[in-house]
Amino acid sequence: MGHDHAHSHVDESQSNKQLALAVAINVLLTVAQVVGGIFSGSLSLMADALHNLSDAAAIFIALVARKIGNKPADSTHHFGYKRAEILATLFNSSTLILIGVYLIFEAMSSYLNPQ
Repeated sequence: MGHDHAHSHVDESQSNKQLALAVAINVLLTVAQVVGGIFSGSLSLMADALHNLSDAAAIFIALVARKIGNKPADSTHHFGYKRAEILATLFNSSTLILIGVYLIFEAMSSYLNPQ
């Protein structure tokens, strides 16, 4: 009794276009928030702009890694380039962890040494 290994494949070019659109929207939102933050003097808008910019960078890294990961195997990479996606995920998650540790350190420092 055999079984089927068929998978439903999402159109990757459509998915890549959607990721690219998400990057573009995040960058436009970042620009709008920076302009609004400068004109209003709002530090929270500037902080949210940086947050959106980091989201755009993470999506862009994932998009590039996906493009590299889709390259076929060759004589030097016998199993292809799928590891690029794993490395991009490692980079993105490590960056988030480092930023979180930094923010915790700064919060503790501000709490222990109020101005």
